[in-house]
Amino acid sequence: MVQVTILRLIGYREWTETLGPDREHIIQGVQASLYNRLVSLFSGRNAWAHPFRYDYMFVISNGLRNEEIRELMRELREVSPVPISGGTHSHEEPRVAEQGAFKLSHLAGPWNVVGDEAGGDDLVCIAHIDLVNSTLGTIRNSSYWLYERVWSALGLVNNHVTSLGGLTFYLGGDNIVSVIKPIKNTDALMPLAKALNARIGVGIGRTGREAMKLATEALDELRVGGNGPLVRILENTQ
Repeated sequence: MVQVTILRLIGYREWTETLGPDREHIIQGVQASLYNRLVSLFSGRNAWAHPFRYDYMFVISNGLRNEEIRELMRELREVSPVPISGGTHSHEEPRVAEQGAFKLSHLAGPWNVVGDEAGGDDLVCIAHIDLVNSTLGTIRNSSYWLYERVWSALGLVNNHVTSLGGLTFYLGGDNIVSVIKPIKNTDALMPLAKALNARIGVGIGRTGREAMKLATEALDELRVGGNGPLVRILENTQ
């Protein structure tokens, strides 16, 4: 099972509305600071965090107890303009775990987290997807050409990984990441790699940070080994 924690910024929309119409640059600056602090804090505990919405933040928190998550949340006080509540839920499908954590985050009070805890004995699986020849295409066309290509690819990725209980996020550049159920071989993702003309590195580990590291390591090996659509899996289940 994967353990997901959702952090909810309580009253975030209402806060933005207090800033007046000339507010977007302020919001973007606060979001950047919050993202920076979120990733720094949770990666330091071997978790993997991503602000898939800036009023909700996603964490793969395998190995973390709720008291540890509360400690990290309290450190976010320095950069968060509003109180934060959290929900933690575990399930073999990341999509179901996220849904449960989201609902629990609305039951928790400010600076508190509620829900179940999977501990450190379950596996996390992350697929790191890289579009082939995107750098050359960008040089020939434009940076926005790549941006459009990636957003088109996001829908295909999300549709494909739904059967694997997957959640898909955009990392920037030509990089997409999906949190999925652990897979045993490359067959589950090879059709996606071919459809996108992409390389897919898959990491399976005990924590979110470890799974992401292994996925990126697998992707780096594919970049060296060939230019076509390929899938490689690296795992550490010890």
